[in-house]
Formats: sequence, structure tokens, C-alpha cells
Amino acid sequence: MSWFLLVATAGYLACIPLAARLFYGIQRRQIISLEGGEHSDPVGYFETHDRPGVAAAAVAAGLLWPLTVPVYAVGRLVVVAVTARPRRSSYERRLHSRQVHERILELEEGLGIPADDPDRDRTRL
Repeated sequence: MSWFLLVATAGYLACIPLAARLFYGIQRRQIISLEGGEHSDPVGYFETHDRPGVAAAAVAAGLLWPLTVPVYAVGRLVVVAVTARPRRSSYERRLHSRQVHERILELEEGLGIPADDPDRDRTRL
């Protein structure tokens, strides 16, 4: 029983810096991308203003990683499930097909392939 407790404690302690680093990176990326348009140097602004608070929050998340990691994972799964792109409607499929066909014709014209070339296979369009 004491070996199990020792291994469990060592595993918990080993995951603290990994989880803290993960959450620090996530928060840093979000803050820099959200404040990117407001400041001429968003990374410099983050380093001078937001870094201490983000580091403290990351350490807290690292200490509570058995709770924060599953909650974060479930949150990401929910976001992916809710915002997943639905199947295209028939209108969207026709529109996309028309755009692809027009782009193919444009590229063929750019390459100098005549539109009435009998060797071209039109059944694939």
C-alpha cells in the first residue's frame, strides 16, 4: 500500500509542471490573440502586464490538474461538437460545384487548354 501511495504522489507531482505549462500556453495564446489589435506589441504588453496573473492561474491549474485537465478536455469536446460544421445543403453543394468548375475553366484558360478540346474528358465534370 505504501508503494502505491508513493507512486501516486510521484505521478501527481510530476504532472503539476506539465499541466501548468499547458494552461499557461493556452492562456497566453488567447490573451495575445485577443489583444493583438489593441496594442502595437501584444507580446510585449502581455509580458509586462498579464504574465504574473496568467502564471499564477497556471500554477493553480497545475496544482488542481486532476480537476482542470478533464474539465478542459470535456469543454473542448463540447465546443467541437456544438460548432462542428453541419452537412452542406443541396444549394451549398451546387454552389461549390459551380465555383470549382469555374476555377477549373479559369486554370485551363491560363494554361492555354482550349475549351473545345475533344481529348478532354468531360464526363468527370
